[in-house]
Amino acid sequence: MSPNPEAANPAASVQASPASALGQAKRSAMQGPDGRAPALPRVNDVVDAVLVVSVRSFRDRIEHMQAEMARVGIEFEWVFDFDPDAITPEMLERTFAPSDLRIPHQSAVLKHIATWRICVERKYRRVLVFEDDVVLAPNFREVLVQAMAEVDLLRTPYLLYLGCGHNRYAPGARNSPTMLVAGGPLPAAEAIVFDQQSAAMRLAWLEQHKVTRPPDWLLREVDAQLGIPHYWLREPVVEQGSMNGKFASLLDEKRRGRGRLYAWLRFRWDRWRHRAVGGRIVPTDQK
Repeated sequence: MSPNPEAANPAASVQASPASALGQAKRSAMQGPDGRAPALPRVNDVVDAVLVVSVRSFRDRIEHMQAEMARVGIEFEWVFDFDPDAITPEMLERTFAPSDLRIPHQSAVLKHIATWRICVERKYRRVLVFEDDVVLAPNFREVLVQAMAEVDLLRTPYLLYLGCGHNRYAPGARNSPTMLVAGGPLPAAEAIVFDQQSAAMRLAWLEQHKVTRPPDWLLREVDAQLGIPHYWLREPVVEQGSMNGKFASLLDEKRRGRGRLYAWLRFRWDRWRHRAVGGRIVPTDQK
């Protein structure tokens, strides 16, 4: 699988649907034609594919994701291409410019690029991508179904972030009338939904540029250049296991050095403090 496929760069609109239409989407997701609540759609009913980025040798994370996906009833596909031991110098030369990225970071970048290509080549309308340490909230399916009903009304390419942003929160998110909260720089890439148009635009960008950033920074900076809006959720429904202490971080040496107990305590303290007291908010496009 080549990390730099040929792809057209489609024109992008910058108009978004009004809040009233999003409110109707919420009601449609919650009610059937007769006004009764229908059976809740499955995750696989509202996205075309669920892709899990991992490495073949990460047995603990693979077992975790198998259990997590089974718990929520999600059918998924592994993205094992571009494991660190399979990356050739030619791949690195083709995709990356000189930088401080190490092979594990470059592997993660190539795997995320592979998800863009899967979306475009298979002509998926949108895909849900997980990294291999995610922990899904009990209401994950309900929130995702409502969010996808609102996304269906957007008239732009998009990226939707499902996580809690290392316990960063968009101002006003709690009181948002819609599940989608516009704007805010992407803090991580552990759980995202994106559409085919945004994937094609990124692949076209790669034909003209080389990479010096890890996946989250890459998405943040490239999408800003391309005018692809990012959305957060009013109710984040994913935590990152390497942040909440479930797993040791594989990419962040500072976090790994502090240990999982420190991560467990710090994550929970930050979650309470930032929700109850405030702080660490991210700017959004909404005034």
